[in-house]
Amino acid sequence: MKTGMWRDIVGHEDLIEILRGFVRTGKLPHALLFSGPAGVGKTMVAREFFMAVNCLEGTGDPCNACRSCLKARSRSHPDYLEVTPANGRILVEGIRGIISEVSLKPFEARTRFVVIEPAEQMNKASANALLKTLEEPPDATLIILVSHNPSLLLPTIVSRCQVLRFAPLDAAACMKGPVDQTFLRLTSGTLGGLKDFDQDLVLQIRAEILQTLLEGDPVHLAKKYFPSQEKGADILPVVMLLAESLIRDLLVLAGGGEAVINEELKGFPLRGIDLLELEDAVTCLRGIRRGANENIRLSNAVGELFMRLQQIVRA
Repeated sequence: MKTGMWRDIVGHEDLIEILRGFVRTGKLPHALLFSGPAGVGKTMVAREFFMAVNCLEGTGDPCNACRSCLKARSRSHPDYLEVTPANGRILVEGIRGIISEVSLKPFEARTRFVVIEPAEQMNKASANALLKTLEEPPDATLIILVSHNPSLLLPTIVSRCQVLRFAPLDAAACMKGPVDQTFLRLTSGTLGGLKDFDQDLVLQIRAEILQTLLEGDPVHLAKKYFPSQEKGADILPVVMLLAESLIRDLLVLAGGGEAVINEELKGFPLRGIDLLELEDAVTCLRGIRRGANENIRLSNAVGELFMRLQQIVRA
């Protein structure tokens, strides 16, 4: 039975009980492999697991109220590290940067987490660099590989991980009351944090962003959401997660894929997606997240992010 904030996760009860057992005993593995289909919540489970391990209440479940949980929920915790592809691949430079960081003690957490997703996007050099770290695991660090296709991973990497296999979700079981199918896609996988917000609010903001990218004024929309330093901070996580979903979809489309969250993008006049411009958008998004607690002017920062995305979809 799920307790605490684990209740926000749909399905995977058996796997969550395994993870809760790790927390209760205090005996964490050095490396885990979360394998299973895309969009079933593997990364969301990793984040909730981090919260449970490092919750200051120490109950074995995330309380969602202490300083550690709140930082993790807002994706600003310095000891929760995500490694994702740049230009479609996870390069050795990214892995080496993480290796350098985990050689130091965690800033705040009892256990630092490094989440690599999708792990099968590592090239040979980055996979070999990671393998050396798995062979000599650093203290107070847990590495989680998230993979949609673990058969593409080096067998020597898989052998050094405890494997948890995530089953596909029954869409009907995901729905509690009338749930919009777009909202259901948005709240799967890495975007699970959107479940904390009202469905109508999320869908309204999403529609406004898409319309603006197609033919609107990005600066005007950003000022509407963030008219002052005090107003709009409550919806910043929604805007950031929706922007993340758009960037993710544009990366998929740039690689010739079809499995996007925002289906409307397929109808946009995309003539060619510039990966360098996408990388700039990612840098901009990360800058907003880092500066959210440092009194940056949100209307300007988010306006710049919207403009960068608009340039990409109108190119």
